Amino acid sequence: MKIAVPVASNEGLNALLGDSFGRSDYFAIIELENTSLEFIANPARQENSGAGIKAVQAVAEAGVEAIVVPRLGAKAIAALKDAGITAFECSGTHLERAIEAFRAGELSEFSPEGCGHKH
Repeated sequence: MKIAVPVASNEGLNALLGDSFGRSDYFAIIELENTSLEFIANPARQENSGAGIKAVQAVAEAGVEAIVVPRLGAKAIAALKDAGITAFECSGTHLERAIEAFRAGELSEFSPEGCGHKH
């Protein structure tokens, strides 16, 4: 399974989680079967609007099946659902901990009603 995690830098497992899925600088792409790790720049990070939807397109093109994020907007949740990508909420600060929490089954799935911020 391949997952994506928005991060603020491309500093390996010590990378800090990005504050926002659509505005993070990078996505860490993790292949869980062989623990490979790569970073891709988020092409939507500078967008004035629609960053979440464009970020979904980027991770979908990378072939991810799930994302692990601290917060997520309702439009991005809908776009992820349309792309067949499941979103999980993680409150940690570092990439390594987010991966560990995902593997351990400790994370809850996002829903449009509980997207991590007020509208």
